[in-house]
Amino acid sequence: MTRTSAIPRSRNIKVAAPKKRLSLREMAYDAIKRQIVACDLKPGEALTVSDLASALNLGRTPVFQAVDRLTIEGLVKVVPRKGIVVSPISLDDFIAIIEMRLLNETQAARWASERAGSAEIEQMERNLDAIWVAAKRGNISDFIDLDREFHRLIARASRNSVLSEFLAGLHDKSLRFWFISLRAPDHNFRVCEQHAAILDGIRNRDPKAAEKAMRDHISSFRANATKQILGS
Repeated sequence: MTRTSAIPRSRNIKVAAPKKRLSLREMAYDAIKRQIVACDLKPGEALTVSDLASALNLGRTPVFQAVDRLTIEGLVKVVPRKGIVVSPISLDDFIAIIEMRLLNETQAARWASERAGSAEIEQMERNLDAIWVAAKRGNISDFIDLDREFHRLIARASRNSVLSEFLAGLHDKSLRFWFISLRAPDHNFRVCEQHAAILDGIRNRDPKAAEKAMRDHISSFRANATKQILGS
């Protein structure tokens, strides 16, 4: 790939401590993706494999492989005469993602309220307790991870593997917008309250309440992230 203007040599990309043994390719992918999602690697920023490898203290091959995967996911792209570039944030793309989440994730919440087992509901309750702790501590990274896990738990409880896989892809595409949305003061506490309302609907076996709470949650995310994007 063409080398272009490099990321600063002084930048050290943090490689998250793996919960399980990861390949070098997976380590590179996770680390670079986290930097893109958190906007530490900024939209439109030009990158080089050499500098990414140096920052990660990894070889070029796993970084090449990670970049290929990130290109498929749309987080980076190869631009003629520029090389690897972090994909810009598109409001049109965001609205398209939200439209699909509103159509599909509300249905997942309905099905979860009808199909979730007691063990799955207990997992959601533990997740809600943990996300409140992350919100109070201001730990955005843990908050995002717990937020994603809450939505994964609901998707799994819907008992529809195709829907669950589809929503996982939408959530990946939403990650940068989640970080942008959390710039708003106290928005993380509103998210906790919204998760609690969704969980109430599921726990009470009330499909209409679960669907409405999920729709309100996604709509709130759309409004807040749009405001942050337009104001940035």
